[in-house]
Amino acid sequence: MKKVFALTIMLFFVTDSFADDWRMRKFDLNQDDLVSVDELIASGCSVSLSLFDYADKDDNGLLDKREARRSSEYIFRKRCPKIVKPIGVRG
Repeated sequence: MKKVFALTIMLFFVTDSFADDWRMRKFDLNQDDLVSVDELIASGCSVSLSLFDYADKDDNGLLDKREARRSSEYIFRKRCPKIVKPIGVRG
């Protein structure tokens, strides 16, 4: 009975939160799991192209999750607003 109870409790804690990344939630505006310079500018970040190029290790012009995580300190924390306001669409 104790094993069943422990297993039931453990199942409540199994989530995909380990794969979640605040940088992608906040700055990946088109939800393609890549962050571009345009998405950073649209989010209100002051982008240094030389720093972005340094962070973009595979030279494809986009930051994937790993590149974004590694460049977090000099790309996102120091150059982007704490709260990103969503872009409204008027029509």
